[in-house]
Parts: sequence; structure tokens; C-alpha cells
Amino acid sequence: MDTRAILDHQFVVAAYTVTWVLQLGYVAWLGLKWRAQKRDAARNHRSPRS
Repeated sequence: MDTRAILDHQFVVAAYTVTWVLQLGYVAWLGLKWRAQKRDAARNHRSPRS
């Protein structure tokens, strides 16, 4: 492989890595938001306001 092909491959790998990190981070953020909503709903269900 020549230097240009190696560099192109490294950029592709870096792009895929960044994309996967962003996607997994977003899924983790959604999971945390969902857990917080579920906890708040359970708290409001147990102690209704008068």
C-alpha cells in the first residue's frame, strides 16, 4: 500500500469511529432521559398532589 491509501484508510476508520461514538452516546442519553421520565412518573403516581 502506498502512503495515500493508508492515509485514506485511516480517515475512513476515524470517520466510522466518530460516527459510532456519536450514535452510542445519543442512545445512552436517550436511555438516561427515559429512565428519568420513568422514575418521575412512578414518583408522581405514588404521591399524587392534592
